[in-house]
Amino acid sequence: MTAHERCESAESSINAARKLLLTPSPAALEECGHILSQVIETLELLVAGSSRDWDPLVHAAIHRIRFGVNGLRIQIGHGSNLIAGWMQLRMGEGYTRRGSPELAEPGSKSLMEA
Repeated sequence: MTAHERCESAESSINAARKLLLTPSPAALEECGHILSQVIETLELLVAGSSRDWDPLVHAAIHRIRFGVNGLRIQIGHGSNLIAGWMQLRMGEGYTRRGSPELAEPGSKSLMEA
C-alpha cells in the first residue's frame, strides 16, 4: 500500500467514525473504537517510512487527517460533556467548595428518589 493509499484509508475511516458517533450506542462506540484502532495502525505504518519520498498529495492528506481528527476530538468531547451533565442532573447533590459537581454516593437516599 502506498503512502497516499494509507492516507485515503485513514481519512475514510475517520469519516466513518464521525458518522457512527452521530447516533451513539454501545455497538456504535465499540465499532468506532475498532475503526480508530485501525487508523492508528495505518498511520503508524505510514510514519514508519521516510517522509522524503512522499508526494505533495500525501502532505495535503496529512493535514486533512489532522483536521478530521481534531473534529472527532471535539465531537467526542461534546458527547462526554453531555453525559457528565446528565449524570449531574440525575445524581447531583450540589457543588464542592471549588465549584465542581458533587455526585451522590451509590445507595444514597437522593439517588434512590431520582
